[in-house]
Amino acid sequence: MRRSDPEGGVAAIIPAAGDGVRFGGSVAKALAPIAGEPLLIHALRALEAVESVRWIVVVTKESLLDDVAKAARQAGITKVLAPCVGGSSRQESVALGLASVPEEAEWVLVHDAARPCLTPELAASAIESAKRHGAVACGLPAPVTVKAVDEASRVRLTLDRDHLWLVQTPQVFRRDWFTQALERTQAHLGQFPDDASMLEWAGFPVQMIPGDSLNLKVTAPEDRILAEAVLRSRDSTTTQTGNTHANRNRLRQPSLRR
Repeated sequence: MRRSDPEGGVAAIIPAAGDGVRFGGSVAKALAPIAGEPLLIHALRALEAVESVRWIVVVTKESLLDDVAKAARQAGITKVLAPCVGGSSRQESVALGLASVPEEAEWVLVHDAARPCLTPELAASAIESAKRHGAVACGLPAPVTVKAVDEASRVRLTLDRDHLWLVQTPQVFRRDWFTQALERTQAHLGQFPDDASMLEWAGFPVQMIPGDSLNLKVTAPEDRILAEAVLRSRDSTTTQTGNTHANRNRLRQPSLRR
């Protein structure tokens, strides 16, 4: 298998097939409104703004295919290909998404639909780092002490947090590594907590890089409140910045009065 070209295009795969049981509500989590738009659209909009991302594949439930495609179309997301149906596990869903990615894509970015606070800057940084290391995962150094316990919640081990990271997405991989990892772990799909751990198991080195403390994952209803606050704050900042620039431009315009 040929080596991925560092200058090759990036395909983003967005798993959005989860049940969202803890989230609750009558609307599928991926389409639940947050800060004025379906949750899924916020991540798509961030990836749309990254120049090196050429294709986006959303993996979702069969019952949501039309609704996801319609939401992306109404939001003006142009890089989204036809959504595809997910599998029984996250890795199976991502594998099905990869099958829909054009052959010319050299790099694969995987990002949770449930992380709507992704910024284009973080995605671009992950891609740039992946092109140096081959495989990267975003995350944050553990800020607290972590203990491993047994079934009765008795402490078995206190872990050294100097070597612990809280993992996020996006995660970015060479396509050839990702494909080989899927092949090597075919019998174990569903046992990996994230895509990076699948590559680790298959023998590929994965580099951790700094993520974003505001790159929240929306799992429970209270997460939605926090994520919405982050998104509305960004919208407000963008609006204020835009108004400031507009006012400065008006001040710079020469007067036509005599």
